[in-house]
Amino acid sequence: MAATSGASFHSSSPLLLPPRSNPSFAQWNSLPSAPDSFGGAYSLRHHTNQRFTRTMRKVNTVAIPSYVEETKECFLPTWSDFDLGRSPIYWKTSNGLPPSSGQDLKLFYNPSATKLVPNDEFGFAFNGGFNQPIMCGGQPRIMTRKNRGKADPPIYTIKIRVPIHAVNLIFSFTNGVDWDGPYRLLFEVPKRWRNKPISFFNEGLAEELNKEGACDRAIFPDSNIVITSCEIGTLYAEGGDRCNLDLVPGTPIHFRVAATP
Repeated sequence: MAATSGASFHSSSPLLLPPRSNPSFAQWNSLPSAPDSFGGAYSLRHHTNQRFTRTMRKVNTVAIPSYVEETKECFLPTWSDFDLGRSPIYWKTSNGLPPSSGQDLKLFYNPSATKLVPNDEFGFAFNGGFNQPIMCGGQPRIMTRKNRGKADPPIYTIKIRVPIHAVNLIFSFTNGVDWDGPYRLLFEVPKRWRNKPISFFNEGLAEELNKEGACDRAIFPDSNIVITSCEIGTLYAEGGDRCNLDLVPGTPIHFRVAATP
């Protein structure tokens, strides 16, 4: 899957991209914050649980896609296909079931499948909206980088708390210049709502997201925990997690190799 790119332009002021036929490439909005440079700026908003959201505020060089790609439907690949870079997207849900309204999921991105080059400062940012690209899709959010050792390139993650009225998520990835996407991930809706028109979901979603901080609670960074010890029986099999055991060299004075019970 090729990344989208196009002619670039420079700006020293907060950047607004002109309207395009594909609203997935939403405009970059200015946020009041202290500047921090990575070829532009991003804002840091600290939370009480020490998680933080980094939202891209502006960039000095942004490429406008020279053409509009069709939205790609997401299908869950095997972990091995994702891990080897044959598929760019993988996800896990909190209950192990298909993605559904009102549930949590973790979205994984492997840029090796798209050849999109990470930004030296922040890697990749996620830009997505529910039901339509403009619903929470105005500000790309920087993803969490997951290092996988020297042999494997890093992958990137972000967490989604799906609103109850969301029927899909339309999203793209960017390094600040080039884009990969848009993709669409469908959600299962509650059985009692399956015959409702799309207007019902859009109106309900607008009410859900019309609250301060609603989008930050719906799309937020994944935690980046370094595991220093673990129980052998519960090692992670997927997700790029590794366990480093702290082995202490030495010879116990009461240990005898030839001893029998």
